[in-house]
Amino acid sequence: MSAARLEDQILTCIARRSLDDGGAVKLRQLVQSDLDWEYLLRMADRHCLIPLLNFHLTALAPSPVPQRVMSRLGDKNHENTQSSLFLTGELIKILECLRANSLDAVPFKGPTLALSAYEDIGLRQFADLDVLVHKQDVPRVKELLISRGFKPTPELTSAQEAALLRFDCAYNFDNGREVVLDVHWRLVELHSSFAFDLNPLWDRLEPVTIGGRQLMTLSSEDLLLILCLHGFTHLWERLGWVCDVASLIDRHKDLDWRLVLENANRLGMRRILLLGLVLAADLLDATIPLVVRQTGSKDLTVKRLADQVQKQLFREESMRLGPLGGTILNFKMRERKRDKLKFCFRLIATPRKYDWLAVSLPDSLFFLYYLARPLRLAGKYGAQLLRGRS
Repeated sequence: MSAARLEDQILTCIARRSLDDGGAVKLRQLVQSDLDWEYLLRMADRHCLIPLLNFHLTALAPSPVPQRVMSRLGDKNHENTQSSLFLTGELIKILECLRANSLDAVPFKGPTLALSAYEDIGLRQFADLDVLVHKQDVPRVKELLISRGFKPTPELTSAQEAALLRFDCAYNFDNGREVVLDVHWRLVELHSSFAFDLNPLWDRLEPVTIGGRQLMTLSSEDLLLILCLHGFTHLWERLGWVCDVASLIDRHKDLDWRLVLENANRLGMRRILLLGLVLAADLLDATIPLVVRQTGSKDLTVKRLADQVQKQLFREESMRLGPLGGTILNFKMRERKRDKLKFCFRLIATPRKYDWLAVSLPDSLFFLYYLARPLRLAGKYGAQLLRGRS
């Protein structure tokens, strides 16, 4: 894809850990044009590319970039670096607290992804922390976090917390000091119908060293699939997410592609994986196996969505499909009939957050949550049909 605006071409050019000679020459030519620097800085922030933009523009010596622009960019990058280091320190404290209480917790995304994909915590822009724990440990993890000044957001009744654990995938915590922590026991909500078995993920953990401490994080193969799922869930509205995928692939030349593809096929996520890989290859020249690239280009559903994402990527407003459009897209992205049926069933029958947050039911009436969603959907869309006929 060739971005229409020169500023967008700059962002596409710098969205990678390193530039080859051709990329460096192209970047120098682009920044010597008459640019809207305000737009460039705004879009770099939106796409979480401030660190990489600063890194690559600083490397241009002598610099053709106006000093006022470099000064502002440097300030923004300094803020990001300070925030990243602060969050990394807080993550280590949290993990040490959990480990001291014999609780397993695996960090992913955030600082560990920055190291895995970029080799530098300061080169990835992130604002929160994510850890994976065992579901049965969530109540104890919550107690320990509260003892350290965190509060669940939102605060839930015991019945709502039971619904969260049954239907959702993460508990959100905030300590009021700009540390937001998402505690995951699943990787996706139950209604998504992706049957992630987490046991193999725990068995494939890999070491990563942060601040002289060795931590365990998700394997590169598992992380790649999770990044593609996360990007698809948010319609790939940030180039930074594509950059994560491309950088992870670039850093891990020994990636076990057979395992990645086997896991994607087993989970019914082949199209979701292919979409992320096609975007990384088309936009950022990520090196993926030829057979994978050809499979993605032959799948019309993947190709059409990849084209749509690339056309929408640099619009001032992110792509919005609405509830119905999002549902149709999710349906189309399932490659197996049984997954399409499961998706439809869970879409109708599985309570969502706004179902169980609206009403707090005691344990004896928990089964009513399963009736709440179909009844609410019937009322909502039935009323729309009636209005349409009148």
